[in-house]
Amino acid sequence: MTRLRLAFSRTAAALFGFVLLVLLTGFTYEQIGRAREANRLPPRIGKAVDVGGHTLNLYCSGEGSPTVVLEAGGNEPGYAWSSVQSKLANVTRVCWYDRAGVGWSDPPPSPRTSATVTSDLHDMLSRAGVPPPFVLVGASIGGEYARIYTSRYPHDVVGLVFVDSSHPDQQEPPFMLSAFNLMSPAKRRLICAALPFMARFGILRFAASRMGGPAPTQPSPEFEILATLNAQPTALRTDAEQTCAATEGGRLVPTLGTGNPELDNAARNAGNLDDRPLVVLTAGRYWAPPGLEKQAADYHEVWIHQLQASLARLSTRGRQVVVDADHGMSEAPDAVITATRQVVDEVRGKK
Repeated sequence: MTRLRLAFSRTAAALFGFVLLVLLTGFTYEQIGRAREANRLPPRIGKAVDVGGHTLNLYCSGEGSPTVVLEAGGNEPGYAWSSVQSKLANVTRVCWYDRAGVGWSDPPPSPRTSATVTSDLHDMLSRAGVPPPFVLVGASIGGEYARIYTSRYPHDVVGLVFVDSSHPDQQEPPFMLSAFNLMSPAKRRLICAALPFMARFGILRFAASRMGGPAPTQPSPEFEILATLNAQPTALRTDAEQTCAATEGGRLVPTLGTGNPELDNAARNAGNLDDRPLVVLTAGRYWAPPGLEKQAADYHEVWIHQLQASLARLSTRGRQVVVDADHGMSEAPDAVITATRQVVDEVRGKK
């Protein structure tokens, strides 16, 4: 019995030591990462604008009215719009920005919501001296933010372009859902509760370093900047905290929309866009894993002919354009540029 107790004590001590070593390694990894992060971040493109307790990064170029405001998709920094902005700046003033916690912007003081994101944008533009009217260009989830902004500040917005915008009633097949959205409520709650621990001991930093797709065969300086910005653990934590807050700590598992019921409900309740010029760019391509081609094709038919078509009907002057590109439309910047120029011309009364 004594030997058994001794063996148990030694095993417990070894396990405790191992856990302590892992935690110490993770904590050290996080502290080194934080120390290096400021030096690794590319020089700021844009300027910091105080919106009350935190700053947002804003970059504008070109001259003229209306001002085009570019709203990035997913959790991407505004710099993802750089190639589109450089072409549109020949036509009018164009601005992109980083939402709180993304790119060069400060983390938010509390988990983001549709209200705080749109309020931040409104305050930032006002304090930076960028007056309306605006043409909003929203990609993916940025389309929902554009709808909500228009509802909250209707006198500011005179036209919109949706770039394969998310839809609050989309019901994606399982292979398109994120790993978090496929988890049981119990696992989701555990991850949400553990977020502070994961951030403190380097787990989020390690996860962020492993995110992103394959690099191009000839990486450009623009790609390197975007990859560095996307790899920031602050952005991953900010997005995770927003999702956890929107799902009551992971308890809710929405069956419709983007996975963020707070944002989807706000977009759903935003109302129509009246007679504002609107172009809905819809991706004509889709990806499917082997064996799920029919499921993907069936969903894409719904995406094009029902969900995206319904977005075009939000305005009496809305029209849908199907583009030979995938969801990101990174290979079709000219389609975004053309659509935005058309809306700007309509606002100016040239059409």
